[in-house]
Amino acid sequence: MQTSALESDDLLPGRATRDGTRRYADRFTRGAEPFAIDHFDCPDALWLSSIALGTLRGDPGGVDDLLYRSVVSDLLESGTNVFNTALSDRSQTSERAIGHALRRAIREGRTARDEIVVVTKGGALTPDPDRARSYTSVQRNLYETYIDSGLLDASEVTRGHSMAPEFLLDQIQRSRRNLGLETIDYYLIQEPEIHLKDLGSDGFRHALERAFGALEQAVQRGWIGAFGLATWEGFLVPDSDRSHLGVVDIFETALDVGHGDHHLRAIQLPYGLAMGEGVALDSQLGPDGHSRAILDSLRDTGTVVFASAPLYGGRLVGGVPDFVRQAFPETPSQATAALQFVRSTASITCAVVGMRETAHVEENLQLARIPRAHAEIPARLFAEARRAEAVRA
Repeated sequence: MQTSALESDDLLPGRATRDGTRRYADRFTRGAEPFAIDHFDCPDALWLSSIALGTLRGDPGGVDDLLYRSVVSDLLESGTNVFNTALSDRSQTSERAIGHALRRAIREGRTARDEIVVVTKGGALTPDPDRARSYTSVQRNLYETYIDSGLLDASEVTRGHSMAPEFLLDQIQRSRRNLGLETIDYYLIQEPEIHLKDLGSDGFRHALERAFGALEQAVQRGWIGAFGLATWEGFLVPDSDRSHLGVVDIFETALDVGHGDHHLRAIQLPYGLAMGEGVALDSQLGPDGHSRAILDSLRDTGTVVFASAPLYGGRLVGGVPDFVRQAFPETPSQATAALQFVRSTASITCAVVGMRETAHVEENLQLARIPRAHAEIPARLFAEARRAEAVRA
């Protein structure tokens, strides 16, 4: 890992702070209706907007780069201060596009570094987009970069993912370089549950301890502000499933590694009308012996919760049930009703939405001026759906 070469690069100093993110929220809500502050939440140390930009969709480089760069300014002006990306999103080009746009906005005085929250993820082996353009070249680049270099042993790779400590530190460095930022505010390990089946529960616990140890080092070095997990099914399957992640076990591991001042502060998981297991499935066994849904388990823990796929990759648009639209009459469209459902669910901090066009920003960010619905409404909708399903059965 070429740490010295990276440290000499011109990385923008600073990070998101409580005062800076509150300044952004106050500036956005000044002169607006008093309830507009409801768009922002501070579960831990930072004020985060309820809508965050996601960057998974699109092709590497090209037109999609330009679209993501241009939409950043629209989002900053519309009340979004959270940008959620990943090294693997569009083969590193999403990080580069977002980093370029944010640094430009900061240089031009449209925002300050301490006002914006940058989230990225690592864990999926990702090729260099400048050197790998075909399937063969991608495989060659991955092997040369990660295996031939000695950074990883092949035994540390499962389905194209790894949690090896030196690998994660290397990935953080690559993300810092792509973003052009000295410090990444939240760094999330991608789909750690992938490793559970191969490692078993004891082996996984050991691997997670080593990974958390590396991330605590990264915090101490100022490379990241805090860390967490970006999961897909891990928290949403029953505890009898071999891919199950137990949230109590995860936090116990963080305490073992970092003690009382550990920096495990964020969780990302899919949640929305099409994927409601976060509320509907009692997948988590608590210390009291009772099972609860993951979002119920995270309530009042000070954990930042990012909801991915709130529109199910856009497939929900045009298919939102009438009873959901009726439950959120304050929303102007099907998409905003689906997002209102997510952002109004207890424990959810941000709905992470892929937006590449100004029209999408204008539609979705109308919610910044609309208060979140009462948390009882999403819960009631799930209860009604369960009853309807029971009747059909």
